[in-house]
Amino acid sequence: MPTTPPRLKILVIDEDDQRGQTLAAVLEATGYQVVSRSGDDAYLPSVVAEVQPDLVLIDVASPDRDTLEQLSALGQELPRPVVMFARDEDQDTIARAVRAGVSAYITEGLANARVKPIIDVAIAHFRHHQSLRIELERASAALDDRKSIDRAKGLLMARRRIAEPDAYALLRKLAMDRKAKLGDVAREVVATAERLDREQRDPA
Repeated sequence: MPTTPPRLKILVIDEDDQRGQTLAAVLEATGYQVVSRSGDDAYLPSVVAEVQPDLVLIDVASPDRDTLEQLSALGQELPRPVVMFARDEDQDTIARAVRAGVSAYITEGLANARVKPIIDVAIAHFRHHQSLRIELERASAALDDRKSIDRAKGLLMARRRIAEPDAYALLRKLAMDRKAKLGDVAREVVATAERLDREQRDPA
């Protein structure tokens, strides 16, 4: 028998308790699960760590600096799609919110019929952003590995008086023997060489 997909878990943050209750009711009626509802005085990363929502929905008049800083911290520690409903239509405010990690910034108010497409778009935007960030991190790590490998090869070639293919083969053998990544072994070789140089310059 086909299983019913789990309901999306949403954390609601609202500076107005009554409005937060209304918002939670709208979300529940639309088919979402509100796992927690908090005022805007709670520290967002801590709340997210505790309740583990799939999405964070924030309703504020205007996001202040503290809120944006918490969103930036959330993006570093526990990335989640974030939907923000705000009355502030200032373009600079919107730009700061997006830079802080807001996936969708809505100024038109919340209507029951619009909840699902807004959340769907926010999740799609978040996933795309996360994919780009992962690709960038991988590319940066690969470049760092390449620089470390090239430097380690140069050190081995100079100190052991061997050709580049032999230096590369030696690095690969070290990596295989240690069951480690080639880039990590290369960084160890460079660090060891630098330490030996310091000891030779400044003997105890």
